[in-house]
Amino acid sequence: MKQLDIKNFRLVDSSSVRGQCLNQKPKYVFDELRESGIETIIDFRTEGSTESKYARKCRASGLEYFNFKIKESMPIFNSMGSSGQSFEEFRTSREVFVKDLDKFFKLMERGRVYMACLLGLHRTDLAVSLNYLLNPKEPQTPPSLSHIFYKNEENLTNKRIGAVKNLVKNLTAEHKEFLEIPKELGSIFSERIAKLRMMNLVKV
Repeated sequence: MKQLDIKNFRLVDSSSVRGQCLNQKPKYVFDELRESGIETIIDFRTEGSTESKYARKCRASGLEYFNFKIKESMPIFNSMGSSGQSFEEFRTSREVFVKDLDKFFKLMERGRVYMACLLGLHRTDLAVSLNYLLNPKEPQTPPSLSHIFYKNEENLTNKRIGAVKNLVKNLTAEHKEFLEIPKELGSIFSERIAKLRMMNLVKV
């Protein structure tokens, strides 16, 4: 896969990878990813769509396409009421997000995923942080975020953690049960936060 000239390409874990959005890449890139064992493309762009040309290119190469819209400015990652949305609007958007989050967790547990936002940097960092901190089945190792690999990237680990903390505050008990988040989340969450911070403390 390293020969495919994918910008910001790197491993997430033993079976999944991340990098730039592939919507402008030719079909052979999708074919090669599938031949290398990738089964699903996760697109974190808010402008993504299951009916897009990108989604069709994925399916034409035998890859599942999943658009999980994610961005730190979204109301779900911020204090309730700070977005200007009405409570009904917030509640509706939260329901959609929680269903997508459940699918995201399950896809990450299954593995063989290629994930990206536009560049495969910031929103993808948020996504791998979210998966590590909240997935009921804890990933094997904490993810290394973009500042570890790129000289001019700011260490935003604490910002990512803060966004996930706000998300947790915005979930009801029913949402947590649906997502199979353990009831003893407090201690588990603290342990995972400490591991994530340690992994991303310094550049290598």
